[in-house]
Amino acid sequence: MRVLVTGAAGFVGSWLVRDLVGDGHSVFAAGQAGHAFPAGREGAEWVEMDVTSADSVAEAVGRAAPEAVFHLAGQASVGDSFHDPLGTWDVNATGTLRIAAALPKGARLLLVSSAEAYGAVPEAEQPIGEDRPLRPCNPYAASKAAAEMAALQAGESGRVEVVVARSFNHTGPGQDARFALASFARQLALIRAGGAEPVLHVGNLSARRDLLDVRDVVRAYVRLMESGAPGRIYNVCSGVARSMQEAVDELVEISGTRARLEVDPERVRPVDLPLLLGDNARLRGLGWEPRIPFRETLADLLEWQAGRLDTRTPAAA
Repeated sequence: MRVLVTGAAGFVGSWLVRDLVGDGHSVFAAGQAGHAFPAGREGAEWVEMDVTSADSVAEAVGRAAPEAVFHLAGQASVGDSFHDPLGTWDVNATGTLRIAAALPKGARLLLVSSAEAYGAVPEAEQPIGEDRPLRPCNPYAASKAAAEMAALQAGESGRVEVVVARSFNHTGPGQDARFALASFARQLALIRAGGAEPVLHVGNLSARRDLLDVRDVVRAYVRLMESGAPGRIYNVCSGVARSMQEAVDELVEISGTRARLEVDPERVRPVDLPLLLGDNARLRGLGWEPRIPFRETLADLLEWQAGRLDTRTPAAA
């Protein structure tokens, strides 16, 4: 099958491209000009695409002529969305509409959305099911909710098939150190290598999150592309909530560093969503289930960060 993956140079996209190539698909990996094609993803064809340009999208889609599109490209930072809400909207919401409008008739589109779109949900009403009304509470979440509406409306036309993956938090090897667990793993790897004092700088660790391994996420996306019902939304999550404190404690134990935790005021942010826990029954109904234990995820993340250390740089990410 001819497959187009947008955001292919990103954390999840690079894993997805590798798996699709391994499964024998003809894969076109799309990303912005200047982004390096991920190493180890040979067998895919690189296609430049800027989702903020209708001409760029049309050119890339025309070249790939895809039967299936995994749309992962987007502005993924909640923090950055506050600084540039219009830019975030153009990439995530209008960009999705540009993709949907450019697709050939009969193509199938998997839109990767975010559980952030649910907003603040009372703990007594969690785990969260897909039928819960969306009440986004930041510009990023609003842009992803709008992207869903744009894609699903395009699907209503009958010209394309649209499935929405509403993804909860995920981590694992390959994640950028701008994100919390990857940042902690990088610091611990540097401490273990003797490049820093045994102090792990953290922020607010009280939040509880539904965390899934990136490789299980990729398997979920493939399953949704194969078997998801058109017009339907699926939570992609583990169904288990862990506090960031628990995750950090386990990561420290795995590292063997006995690093002590020190709260860095620069890292402390208000926790607007104390708990974010999903119900994955709908996805499990398609035969998917998580396979990778959380401890293995953390260990692989730590080793991946260790393999990319530059001990001349400071530990804090």
